[in-house]
Amino acid sequence: MSSLAEKKYKVQILSRTEVVVYPKLNQPKPLVLVTYYYPPLPPATIQIPKEKYNKDLERKMIREDIEKRLKGVAEEVEV
Repeated sequence: MSSLAEKKYKVQILSRTEVVVYPKLNQPKPLVLVTYYYPPLPPATIQIPKEKYNKDLERKMIREDIEKRLKGVAEEVEV
């Protein structure tokens, strides 16, 4: 699918937070946590390595996360 034909998602960025995690002792890994909201999904947070962070990557990762999560939207049934 070309970028011109991609579906657009109107997303509200709730926060961008810089944190440092330690996946291994004495090995800090700075991250940017981006929390966003896209109805009908609940808010979600993506993690981006700080050294790779930029707005284009943020948008790309949010889009991928939304598309992955939309595939698993709950089904409503009447019983």
